[in-house]
Amino acid sequence: MHLDQQTIAVVMMVFFSSTLVIAAGLVFALRAIEAGRLWAFGHVVGSGAGLALAVSAAGGAPHLGMAGAGAFMVGWLLNYRGVRVYYGLPTHAAPLAVAGLVVLALMATSGGLPQGTRMLQAGVYAVLAMISLATIGTLVTTGRGRRSIGAPLVLMSSLVQLSTQLVGASHALSRVGAERHDLTLFFAGPAGSAWTLAPLIAVLLGLFGFTVMAMEQIIANNESGARVDALTGLLNRGALDMSALGLVARWQREGQSLACLVIDIDHFKQVNDTFGHHAGDAVLREVAQALDNSRRASDVAGRYGGEEFCILCPHTDEHQATALANRILRKVRAIPLPGQECFASVSIGVAELHGATGSKELLWRSLFAEADRALYQAKQQGRDRYEVASAMLDEKPAPLAVHVTSQIMTPAA
Repeated sequence: MHLDQQTIAVVMMVFFSSTLVIAAGLVFALRAIEAGRLWAFGHVVGSGAGLALAVSAAGGAPHLGMAGAGAFMVGWLLNYRGVRVYYGLPTHAAPLAVAGLVVLALMATSGGLPQGTRMLQAGVYAVLAMISLATIGTLVTTGRGRRSIGAPLVLMSSLVQLSTQLVGASHALSRVGAERHDLTLFFAGPAGSAWTLAPLIAVLLGLFGFTVMAMEQIIANNESGARVDALTGLLNRGALDMSALGLVARWQREGQSLACLVIDIDHFKQVNDTFGHHAGDAVLREVAQALDNSRRASDVAGRYGGEEFCILCPHTDEHQATALANRILRKVRAIPLPGQECFASVSIGVAELHGATGSKELLWRSLFAEADRALYQAKQQGRDRYEVASAMLDEKPAPLAVHVTSQIMTPAA
């Protein structure tokens, strides 16, 4: 199938005008994530470059076509960098910038050389092919095992781009020495061939695929934000309740032990009143980090509200959970308070879910209430300690309880 040069140019102008408008809108829509911004800007640059190439093909303006080819490479480099950002890889910004500058310098100096235009065309094809190959390698090696709807589309786009650029480079080199300039700059195949439109498919697949990948990341971030407490990074109360119901349901099925720790920062209101809420927020973050560093991977930690936290420990009875309580007490005592030589402390209530009947919601509320009562007892006994709920029921002291009476505002030795 052969297409008239003017027809190809018109198709290109309509296509790239459309993708330019879409990409410009995506700059605002995807601005929330770095990879999305890079992909959107990359397609703005690439679509603008394609429009310049279309005008060049229609009006015989080689210098405009040369500039468009360089800009198109810049657009694909931005897309490649966005892929690396998406997967958390080093972006290699400096080497990519140097490579881009070298190519642009060659473009600026090759115009007066014999067959310089054709040799430059082959070079542009080769650079675009290398960018496509690098994108494919990143998607295949890094994206393995990561579910994504958009990534296969980007992979297909890069494969189409790679194949068309290899064909274009081969054709450009085979035509060195020919008098007639019958190539549409940077597009694969002779100017009148349907191969000329193949890169349009690559651009369209890439635009759609990158957009889907960015939206997937935005959705994942929103889901994470709906579950995580913004200040402390632990689960928020809603997510903690959902996790607790799941653990209680497993306890009902398997009968494994399930322990609960309720933790409260001692004299936290005094910190807020004395040093302000920013200082209080800093203490909350430090305590949350101490809890997160103390727990096992299987334990679930969340901020229940205010200065109160909760940790759920599957396959753990209440006396085994006291080891975790002791680790937390030690780590929190190392947290300095603002403005003076004092250290933080917490009070902890420990309880274990026992063989009561009822729904999982009722059992979860009962477990938390038991741990909360033990926490209140720890406060009454002097703070900076833990109490075990079963010891309160038996009206005898918990054998492993730590009876330390230092308070949150006690000066350090």
